[in-house]
Amino acid sequence: MTQDHSLAARTRRYTLSNGIRLLVLENHANPTVSLSGTFLGGEIFNPPGKDGLGSLTATMLNKGTAVRNKLEIAEELESAGARLGFSSNTFTVSVSGQSLSSDLGLILETMSEEMRQPIFPAEELEKLKQRVIAGIREDQDETRVRAYERMTQIVFPPRHPFHRPDGEQLIREIESIGVEDLRRFYESHYGTGSLILAIVGDVQAEAVRDQVEGAFGGWRGATPASYELPLTELSRQPHRESILMRDKANCDIVMGHASRLRRTNPDYLAAMIANRALGQSTISSRLGLVLRDEMGLTYGINSSFSESGIADGPFTIGVTVSPENIDLAIETTHQILGEFIREGIRPSELEDEQSSIAGGFIVGLATNGGLASQLSSIELYGLGEDYLDRFPGLVKAMTREQVNAAIETYFHPEVATTIIAGTF
Repeated sequence: MTQDHSLAARTRRYTLSNGIRLLVLENHANPTVSLSGTFLGGEIFNPPGKDGLGSLTATMLNKGTAVRNKLEIAEELESAGARLGFSSNTFTVSVSGQSLSSDLGLILETMSEEMRQPIFPAEELEKLKQRVIAGIREDQDETRVRAYERMTQIVFPPRHPFHRPDGEQLIREIESIGVEDLRRFYESHYGTGSLILAIVGDVQAEAVRDQVEGAFGGWRGATPASYELPLTELSRQPHRESILMRDKANCDIVMGHASRLRRTNPDYLAAMIANRALGQSTISSRLGLVLRDEMGLTYGINSSFSESGIADGPFTIGVTVSPENIDLAIETTHQILGEFIREGIRPSELEDEQSSIAGGFIVGLATNGGLASQLSSIELYGLGEDYLDRFPGLVKAMTREQVNAAIETYFHPEVATTIIAGTF
């Protein structure tokens, strides 16, 4: 009887008593283990006037607990050569960890302690806020940041999770956040009801399940919050705007519109292939080959479906040019994109992107961390237990007709918002 060596067959899945969805993949190639996880607790749940609260809450988890201060936590992890960290994005909080397999218990116990017993020390919060504010002020001097920020303000309505407030407003809101805000946010959104954990390495699956059960015990915490986010409507007409910034040698142009693309869309992979051929890489894509290599207008141009995951973020094209080349760069970009929409992806482009995506995917699965990240992602999006095994075949089976249909569906330069930031 032939043994099934697929990733799906090798992955053990458990739903624990407190709702944690646990995926364990044994990989005994070396004595290490990686952990990747997510739960609903991101920026979308920020109350009005408190942008940044979700991110601050996640970052503060390792600043001290009811059991230990931040130095004691850091020293124990460092002495074992282990790492553990939390970060917040638009919808979820992500957790990642790595250690020797013999220290998995340390990772899990530390994660449980930080999630269950954070104390959010006031002095640590103030230091963190000052670092964040300094970063915002630094970003506000970047032409690309300012152009992208303004584009989102036009494409997405206020209070939409992809609408970025201007820097000064964001600073004011962060300055207003106190320890009690973090505690309320934590009590409302931190728990095990939406927690996904993927653990890959030199471990025994049943033993890992017992370790996770032991670390988190009967803790449930907050009930996962619900939200509704309808597809963003396309703008009815194009918009162009300039932001004057002093003493900038180059300008940044950001062209964007609502993408209407989510990770669970059936044509998501076709859209990804289309974008890679159009502009994901400055070096090898159509936009880069023309504007950079042939015309010498820029050192950097790229296109992106940024944040097309749980919800539909924007589709953007960004390019850096000298002031005298602004109009030429915009006109040429529209010409290339128009040709791409009319004529579709070239067979050679499709073949190149299929090979690159499938090859890169396989390389990414060569590490415990890469496998853990992918397992937690497919569970988050409900892509199916065998998705990792099927993915290279799905990419290679993609037809030119499918990619061209995605191009027509998701690329709309005729209603794009164009923002130019710099000195001109």
